[in-house]
Amino acid sequence: MTASELKEFLFNIYGYRPYPDTYEVDADTYANVCQEIFNNKITNDHNYSLVEGRNYYSMRIEVGKISKGIMFKGVELILKVDKE
Repeated sequence: MTASELKEFLFNIYGYRPYPDTYEVDADTYANVCQEIFNNKITNDHNYSLVEGRNYYSMRIEVGKISKGIMFKGVELILKVDKE
């Protein structure tokens, strides 16, 4: 699921009611959300810096208290682990 699809999915379930503190997602969704956050921060958030003399950015990413999962729309995403 893409970040946009996850956003729409959460809205369809919760609407304007409070979202849960955490939500479990698969690895592909987690990766897509992470990449979207990186892209968005570099494109729209000017609180990052291109490290002088380097070819990379320094930025702040928010993680949750419970499992240190990445925060997305106020929800801590938990990476679902398949147990075999």
